[in-house]
Amino acid sequence: MRDTIMQGVAKGIFPGAVVCVARNGDPLFYEAHGSADPAQERAMSIETRFDISTLTKVVATLPAVLRTVQLGKLTLVDPVARFLPELATGVDRHAKGQITFFHLLSHASGLPAWKPLFLEARGVKAFLRAMADTPLESTPGERLINSDLGYMLLAFALERIWDRPFAEVCERLVFGPLELYQTSFAEGDGLPPELCAVTETGNEQEQRRVAATGRHASFPWRDHTLCGEAQDGNAFYGLDGVAGHAGLFSTALDLTRYAEMWVRKGIHQRQRYLDTTLVSLAVNSHAVWQGQSFGLGWETATAQCPAGERAPMLSYGQLSASGCSLWCDPVRKLTSVTLTNAPQGSQSDGLSDWTRAFHKKVFND
Repeated sequence: MRDTIMQGVAKGIFPGAVVCVARNGDPLFYEAHGSADPAQERAMSIETRFDISTLTKVVATLPAVLRTVQLGKLTLVDPVARFLPELATGVDRHAKGQITFFHLLSHASGLPAWKPLFLEARGVKAFLRAMADTPLESTPGERLINSDLGYMLLAFALERIWDRPFAEVCERLVFGPLELYQTSFAEGDGLPPELCAVTETGNEQEQRRVAATGRHASFPWRDHTLCGEAQDGNAFYGLDGVAGHAGLFSTALDLTRYAEMWVRKGIHQRQRYLDTTLVSLAVNSHAVWQGQSFGLGWETATAQCPAGERAPMLSYGQLSASGCSLWCDPVRKLTSVTLTNAPQGSQSDGLSDWTRAFHKKVFND
């Protein structure tokens, strides 16, 4: 595994990486390589915090919703509009009124994968108005679309249910109980840069996607190297760094501790954290679409999944665009956390192939 990581650094696929592969929570391989900040010549450390991007969905939002279900505050078949009635007041209002928490968690709501709402909206109320005016791409339950918007809605709903900011909901329901002491959102001015790995310069990837529309040429994009602040535009510009789909920072060891709870079927420190029924619902496939298979939040193993064709049959995980991945094998009680600071959008520059090759090493060794 060490050679594969060092090859990734040497080939320029990413500046640096931290990897923790563990069985039953005990690290079998736990190392840092390369640079956390090449411009500052700051070496990567096993304690470096990473913007884990879309892993926010499964590390913060998913467990917060499941705990809320477990505590009797909602059911997975409740319409989201029960708590967010604004959602069903615009385009496709009837269909949006039928979107359930199960639809959102399983990426079957019909909402688009991504939309730069931050270009015109600031704050939860404005985002909800924008989502109400956003057409669905399919009928709820019809097909899978890995939607950032769906997980934003889940966070908004949790804020209504608990009458607290989403970051506080996650701290009380997830990070505190699971002892994830180095896991938090980069609110406001963000986290101290010296603790974090850099990501990209400004929002180059999103800026290119927006530029292709020919609109918003004068938007005040960030142009500095991002470090300690949310990379995602909707999270950073629109929601002050705290969102249900992105914005979370964590370490390899915290994520290993979190993954251990899942492979132990909801047990943390010999105490029941999640009901086994909820764990089973989350980690088993509910639908397959164009080679992707999802449970609740988690992507489940297929030949096309990010962990590659050698991923164990019952395994599940998640991968971000910057190469941060978390993958669990519940049969062998094996967890793999890989954190890299590859530039956003570098999947086409060798990162995807590297990720699959690395997981092949993990699951075969």
